Amino acid sequence: MDKYFLTCPRGLEEVTKKQISSYVNEPIKIDKGGVHFYGNLKDMYTINLHSRTGMRLLKNIFAFDLEKPQNLYRNIYNLDWLKFINVNKTFSIKTKLKSHLFNNASSVSLRIKDAIVDNIRKKKGKRPFINKKNPDVGLYIFIVDKTVKIYLNTTGIPLHKRGYRSKIHKAALNESLASGLILLSDWDKKNNFYDIMCGSGTLPIEASMIANKIAPGLFRSHFAFQKFDNFNKSLWIKLIDNAKNNICFKPNIKIFGSDIIKDNIQLSIDSAKKIGIEDHIKFEVLDMKDVSVQDSQGTLIVNPPYGNRIGVNISLSQLYENIGDIFKKKFIGYDTYIFSGNFEAIKSVGLRSKKRVILKNGTIDSRLLYYPINSGKFD
Repeated sequence: MDKYFLTCPRGLEEVTKKQISSYVNEPIKIDKGGVHFYGNLKDMYTINLHSRTGMRLLKNIFAFDLEKPQNLYRNIYNLDWLKFINVNKTFSIKTKLKSHLFNNASSVSLRIKDAIVDNIRKKKGKRPFINKKNPDVGLYIFIVDKTVKIYLNTTGIPLHKRGYRSKIHKAALNESLASGLILLSDWDKKNNFYDIMCGSGTLPIEASMIANKIAPGLFRSHFAFQKFDNFNKSLWIKLIDNAKNNICFKPNIKIFGSDIIKDNIQLSIDSAKKIGIEDHIKFEVLDMKDVSVQDSQGTLIVNPPYGNRIGVNISLSQLYENIGDIFKKKFIGYDTYIFSGNFEAIKSVGLRSKKRVILKNGTIDSRLLYYPINSGKFD
């Protein structure tokens, strides 16, 4: 059994643990920015394929304690690097430091690179080369106090890159984070789901994938582990086939995505078509004040802009006030949520949140705020 660390957006650690628990037989331990677990090759493939909120699945390959910084080269040099890096393959190194022994991650990465290259050259007479953009082997180095842990990136580009986007909207929500917001909302996958500011459609698309049991990794063109020497192609094909057979479209589930910008809706439709769910989401160009709400139960999540002004005619505070008014007037009986990184603008919503979840949207401190809308007066 190997030890793995699945990274995720900050604040989604508990959700990530819960979501992958049905795929992992061993105990899962929560850490900052991810979860630890033990697993085999099948588990590694499975989590890469099925994790909705994960970012990268890292496999722990080496660990040691370092007494003095000058010992780093020798300790790295003495490891069996040929087990993971073939002379004909490229590699990359990313180092994260939380140690009094070092203060510059780039210089540490360079020292580690030299030790690895020298080790392989001594044994094979040739050296592998660095490729930062598209390496065959990606190494992640974590140095905390005196402990050095070295991980192999089994994922490649992050898991939030699902493969269904033809164009990237400049303000698009990270797909793993979007999926986490939906899971945090406890949407029952039966009642309606709305996003009335859907942008390029990330929330409705992820909601449809969750509801219809579509594995989030099915449409990726590549994972890093497919370049590994021990890649088991027949096992991987079997897992892909199982995931495809597990898809179960539920025509009674109504998912709505609307936006005032036509190009955003076209992006949303194009993405939905790539994964065959265009008939399971109703996308339309619509001002949020003109939304017609179906039924008296459901879930709504919006991710409004965080910036200072939206266009020329409306301020951010006015926009958030309008959102609150629409919640109160049109979504009675719904569980409504706002995800935002602008805490001042949130005050303009005019509703008292029942729950706030602390999250990170990239580097932005953010909150998911829950407003259950019941009938009655809101003044």
